[in-house]
Amino acid sequence: MNSTIEQFLQYIMIDLGLSTNTTSAYKNDLNQFLTTINKNSGSINFIEIITRENLNHFIKSMKIKQYATATISRKIASVKSFVSYLEEEGIILENITKNIQTPKKSSPIPHTLTVKNIITILDYLKRDVTYLGIRNLTMIELLYATGMRVSELISLNLNDISIEQQYLRCTGKGSKQRIIPIYPSIANLLSNYIKFVRPKLVSKKVTNMQSVFVNSKGSNLTRQSVWLLTKDIGKSTSLKSFSPHTLRHSFATHLLEGGASLKNVQDLLGHSNISTTQIYTHVNDNKLIEIYDKSLQR
Repeated sequence: MNSTIEQFLQYIMIDLGLSTNTTSAYKNDLNQFLTTINKNSGSINFIEIITRENLNHFIKSMKIKQYATATISRKIASVKSFVSYLEEEGIILENITKNIQTPKKSSPIPHTLTVKNIITILDYLKRDVTYLGIRNLTMIELLYATGMRVSELISLNLNDISIEQQYLRCTGKGSKQRIIPIYPSIANLLSNYIKFVRPKLVSKKVTNMQSVFVNSKGSNLTRQSVWLLTKDIGKSTSLKSFSPHTLRHSFATHLLEGGASLKNVQDLLGHSNISTTQIYTHVNDNKLIEIYDKSLQR
């Protein structure tokens, strides 16, 4: 498996919160694309293989094999998602799949937590007063307080945080930076972690470590490790579908419920297009309908 594809699969599973089955389907689709254009899984120059000719060849081969239209659409969508990822990462300069049309599917409503759920999670984490326990509490509360992606969390450096001015600088997709304000309690939590806990975790063998959050060996955290942490928390607190991206969804939803504008939420999340942020208005609509239905049953 090419390392770039592996990183993409981790991104869609951990950052986007897609299921294991969906991630596996993406993997199979991309492998089939590479096999069809006779490329093995070794070192691949994606600039050379992501061409209109190769994509048309892939589509034609599926039609010859008489694949169902829905199957062809899904496999094209997998390739398009991967190519968009390559473009955002600066690996390719031109996205040749933008004009390739696939049947539109309705976007699934994101799973969110209630404020009560968030309190349950934080109360659970506060029981562990070890260094790693305090690190875990700080990470989870920061994810919820800022709406950061897990990839943004693990790439956060010390010089990205201003405790005094209560903001952090976040580097998102395509190396785009944005400023996110942090409220006093999370600023204090971060300050305590950085001053007293992080020095105990950072390995003396690793010189000039700038990452805010490190693993038990004092080295850089991975997306997978944060994802596994949230899975453990979900099991321990009996919460289903809990992942780093669930906290991002909850952050956006709770802000809109509190009266924040869609534009402000878009800026905080780092969405380049406001249409991406609009999915959270549907979440609010669903909750209003649920509240209305309950009021009728009284």
